[in-house]
Amino acid sequence: MTHYISSTPAPQGSLIAADGHQVPLAHLYAKRPLLLQFSRHLGCVFCIDHAKQLLKHYETFTRHNLDVALVIMGSAAEAKKFHEALKLTFPVYADPDQSVYQAFEVPRGSVWQVAGPHLWWQGLKALTRSGIGRPRGDLMQLSGTYLIDTNGQIVWAFRPSSSVEFPNIDELLVAADTLSPMADA
Repeated sequence: MTHYISSTPAPQGSLIAADGHQVPLAHLYAKRPLLLQFSRHLGCVFCIDHAKQLLKHYETFTRHNLDVALVIMGSAAEAKKFHEALKLTFPVYADPDQSVYQAFEVPRGSVWQVAGPHLWWQGLKALTRSGIGRPRGDLMQLSGTYLIDTNGQIVWAFRPSSSVEFPNIDELLVAADTLSPMADA
C-alpha cells in the first residue's frame, strides 16, 4: 500500500452525477475539503463493505469539515442504484470510461492482487458483512482514496497493493484535521 502526505495539484476532469449531469471535479472540493474514494468494480465485496464503513463514519467526517464522494466506473444509472441500495448519505459519481481513475493514477492490479488466495478469508468476512454484487467493470482495477483541499491540492492519498486494502478511518481523520480544525461536536 502507498499513502503519502504532500501537496500535488488534483487532476482536472468531470464525473457524472447519479442524475446524469456532468460535474467538474473542482466543484466537489470548492467549498470544503473532499475525501474522494474510487471504487473497484461494482460487485467488489471489499468496496461494498468500505462504502458501508464510510457511511458509518460519515457524520464524523463532516464534523472534521470533510465532504465525501464515491466514484464508480459504471453509468449514472448504476451510480444511482449503488447509492440507493446502500442508502448512502454522500454522493456517488460515475466515471464510465475511467478517465478520472487514470488521471488520478488509481492503480490496477494483477490477478494475485485482486483475487489471490491470500485474500479469500478477508473476502469471506466482507461477504458475510456486506453481501456481493454482480461484477461489472474492470475487474483488475484497484481502489484509491484521496484528500483534496479547497485549493485543489491532493494533500493525502492511499493507493492499495491489493483489493482488500483501504485506509484506516483514523488516519483519514488525522489527515483531514491538518486541513482545518474540527467543528464543535
